[in-house]
Amino acid sequence: MVSLLAMTDSGWAMRLLPKYGYLAILLAAFWEGEIVLITAGALCGSGLLDWRLTIIAAAIGGSAGDQIYFYAAHERAARTIQKSKRLRKWYPKVSKFVLRHGTVAVLLSRFAAGLRITIPLVCATAGMPARKYSLLSIISGFAWASFWVALSYHVGQQLH
Repeated sequence: MVSLLAMTDSGWAMRLLPKYGYLAILLAAFWEGEIVLITAGALCGSGLLDWRLTIIAAAIGGSAGDQIYFYAAHERAARTIQKSKRLRKWYPKVSKFVLRHGTVAVLLSRFAAGLRITIPLVCATAGMPARKYSLLSIISGFAWASFWVALSYHVGQQLH
């Protein structure tokens, strides 16, 4: 049995970080992950995580989450939009923007709070080809992860 004292020991956490940190980043980015990515970037700056692996894990996790939303939308989009008051309100505006500026919408959606889930749904219902969406999503994921890691990396360097 692990004692409470051992669990609060910072050395315990630091030993687990290199082994499971990238998996945690991947899973957190799957749902949202900005706070985790900012923390991970600071850990990279302090030398506890590799910035390259952090960016890869976050980009893959974030893009995988978006892919699920995109493919689920093919099956359930209309029902999902009707069930959600927020989506019902925003769908016409976002749909119009996506139809006009699909590439830019996907690339920027990861940086716009609240649109990360909406954009894949709209892209799928608007008929954006899956291959195009997937490519844009992974590019956006790498841009998003690189931005947050680079920004918070410098904070980690100062704390180290």
